[in-house]
Amino acid sequence: MFRKVLFNTGWQVVGKIVTAFSTLLITLIIGKSLGPSGFGEFTKIFVFVGYFYIIADFGLNSIYVKYARSTSEVESTLHLGGEGSLFRALLGLRVVISIFLVTSAILVTFFLPHNPQTLTGFSPLVKTGIMIASLTIITQALFTTGNGFFQKNLRYDLSAIAAISGSLVMVLATAIVYFTTRSLLLFVSIYILGGLTYVAAAFFLISKKFDYKFFAGFDLTKSKALLLSAWPIGLALILNLLYFRADVFILASFRSSAEVGLFALGYQFFEAALAVPIFFANALYPLLSVSFAKNIEEFKRIVRKWVLYLVAFSIILTIFLLLISFLIPLLYDSRFEDSKTALQILALGMPFFFLSALFWHVLIIYNKQKLLIYVYAAGAIFNLTVNLIFIPVFGYRAAAITTVISEAFIMLLLVSALKLKIRAVSHD
Repeated sequence: MFRKVLFNTGWQVVGKIVTAFSTLLITLIIGKSLGPSGFGEFTKIFVFVGYFYIIADFGLNSIYVKYARSTSEVESTLHLGGEGSLFRALLGLRVVISIFLVTSAILVTFFLPHNPQTLTGFSPLVKTGIMIASLTIITQALFTTGNGFFQKNLRYDLSAIAAISGSLVMVLATAIVYFTTRSLLLFVSIYILGGLTYVAAAFFLISKKFDYKFFAGFDLTKSKALLLSAWPIGLALILNLLYFRADVFILASFRSSAEVGLFALGYQFFEAALAVPIFFANALYPLLSVSFAKNIEEFKRIVRKWVLYLVAFSIILTIFLLLISFLIPLLYDSRFEDSKTALQILALGMPFFFLSALFWHVLIIYNKQKLLIYVYAAGAIFNLTVNLIFIPVFGYRAAAITTVISEAFIMLLLVSALKLKIRAVSHD
C-alpha cells in the first residue's frame, strides 16, 4: 500500500510541480502586465467561476470510485450495470450539469454588485471576463470526470500527463498575449484553450491505455442514483468552498482591487501547496476503501500511521512555503511586497489541511458523508462571521488569519465526528 500511495502521490506531485511552475509563470506575466489592481480583477473572475467548478464536481467522483471498486456493490446498491455503464452515466450527468451551470453563471453575473465611486465590487470588465471564463466550467467538469477514471484505476501518472499538456499550452498562449495586447480578457480566454487541451489529452489517454471505448449516456434513473449517493459530499464541498474563498468576495466588497490582488498572489502559492494533501488523500482513498472492507482493525491501524506521515509531510511543506515567501518581491516587484505576509500567515495552517483531507475521506468510507454537511456548515458560518467582522477593518491579513483558524476548527469537528462514529461501531 505504501508503495502504491507514494507512486500515485509522486506522480500527482510531479504533475503539480510542472503545473504549479506553469501557474507561477502565468501569474508572473499577468501580475507584471496588469499590476495588483488588474490581478485583483483577474482573481475576482476565477474565484466566482470556481464556485461553479465545485458544483459541477458535487462529490460524484468519490461515489464513482467507491462503487466502481466493488462490482457487486454497484449492482446491488445502485443498479448501474457495472463499471462501464457507471462511467458513461457519470460522464453524461456531468455534461448536463455543466451546461446548466454555464447558463446560470452568466445570468448571475448581471446581478453582481459594483460601486464605480469606490471602485469596489465587480466592474463591467470583470463581468465580461466572468462570461468568457464560464465556458471553462464545461472543460473542468469533463477533466474532473476523466480524473475519476484515473483515480479508480490508480493511474495518476496519466492524469499528470494530461494536466502537464494543458499547462504548457497555457504558458505558450500567455506569452503570446504578453508580447501582443496584454489584455485582461485575452488572459482569461487562455484558460478555455488550456481546458480543452486537458480534456482532449485525458480522454485520449483513457482510450489508448485502457482500450476503453465510451460515450456520454445520460440516463435519468442512473443519474438520480448517483446524485442521491453524492449529494451530502457535494453539499459539503460547496460549503467548504463558501467558507474557503468567501474572503475574496468580502475583500472585493470592502477593499480595493489592489488589495484583492495582493492577497490573491500569496494565496496562489498556498493553493498550489494545498494540492499535496489532496494528492495523498486521493491516492489513499481507494486503498483504504479496500482495507476497510477486509479488516476494520487493520484499517484503523493504517489510518493512525498515515496521520503521523501526513503531519511530518505538512511540517516540511510549511517550512518550504515560509522560505518561498521571501522570493515573491524578487520574482514580481515591490508592488507585491505584502503578498509575502499573506503567504507566511497561510502557510501556518498547512498541517490542519493535511489532516482534514484524510479525515474527510475516512468519513466517506464509514458511509457517514452526511456528517460532512454539518461540519462544513458550521465552518462556513464561523468563517463568514469572522471575515465580515475583521476584513473591513484589517483587510487581507484578517482574511489570511481567518483561513488558518477556520481550517483548525474544521479539523477538530472532523475528529469529533470520527470519534462519535467509532464509538457507535464499537457499541454495535
